Amino acid sequence: MKAWIKRCSMWIKKHERGESLLIVAFAITALVGVAATVTDLGVAYVKTEQTQTAADAAVLAAGASLPIEVDDSTAQAKATAIARDYLEKNGVTNADEATITFGDISDGSYHSIYVNQPAVSETAFARMFGINTVTFQREAEAKVVPCAALSDLVPLSIQESTLNELIAANNTQHVILKYGDNDDEVENGAFGAVDLDGVKGGGANDYTSWLANGYQAKLTVGTVLPIEAGNMTGPTYAGIVSRYNACTHFPSDGGCSITKYVDDCPRVMKLAVIEYTDSSHKYVRIVGFAAFVLEDYTTYEDQGCVIGSYVNMVNVGAADGDMTGTAESFGVYSLVLTK
Repeated sequence: MKAWIKRCSMWIKKHERGESLLIVAFAITALVGVAATVTDLGVAYVKTEQTQTAADAAVLAAGASLPIEVDDSTAQAKATAIARDYLEKNGVTNADEATITFGDISDGSYHSIYVNQPAVSETAFARMFGINTVTFQREAEAKVVPCAALSDLVPLSIQESTLNELIAANNTQHVILKYGDNDDEVENGAFGAVDLDGVKGGGANDYTSWLANGYQAKLTVGTVLPIEAGNMTGPTYAGIVSRYNACTHFPSDGGCSITKYVDDCPRVMKLAVIEYTDSSHKYVRIVGFAAFVLEDYTTYEDQGCVIGSYVNMVNVGAADGDMTGTAESFGVYSLVLTK
């Protein structure tokens, strides 16, 4: 009897060890599966983030070309090429598979660019379960919106009605931004100069410094400012000479001009688009911002005139852009990520 009990006990212990081994085998398999999933999903997550960064960079780089006219296929092709180039620069190997489209049509031009980039992350451990790849896609969109606030302005201005008429007539080159002594457009001492710090009669030194270097404080749409009265031929000449000669681009061509310029060149001036608050022409209200490429000052130095040609300008960042859709557009934009 004792021998039989001993044999039964040994049989039970033997089968318990077998069941334990089976449980351990299943547990190891499950742990390997979890490790495979975590590792491969981690790799896929990193690639997802890299692809998103590339898509964001692509729309921001290409968005600097906005707005683009709907029928300007050359400009659209150039912006598309820029987007693909920035995808590749940020590690995307299949940028040719990206979907790139333009949208937000206003006044006959596209104001946004969209990129959708597909991607594949190859697995390592998950292959033992028949999962060889993880596929995904990332998208980004950038849009230009009118600037509602701006710094680095020059103390010159252009009336809203005048600028709108010039744009409608496609006559935006050689525009008078500050009038001279004998100009019929001068009203009650308002020659087009504005006192940007709001202190009426701020002085020629401030005016000259702002012409040369820009006014560093930020001004917003709706701000009311006094005019800088008088022609101020000497201070105008001193400030404009300094700004014009500060250009270091295209030296063999005489520097930046309307035909070829760099956005952040001193010759590309940002100024206020204004309306006079009443018939006295002593105060103005800022209704927007515009940019002009400064033209050769020597032609007009004896008159105190400042002449420029109108251009579009794009600044990256949402802080100064109008996201409400209510601000008027005068060609100076903020470029923002909207997706």
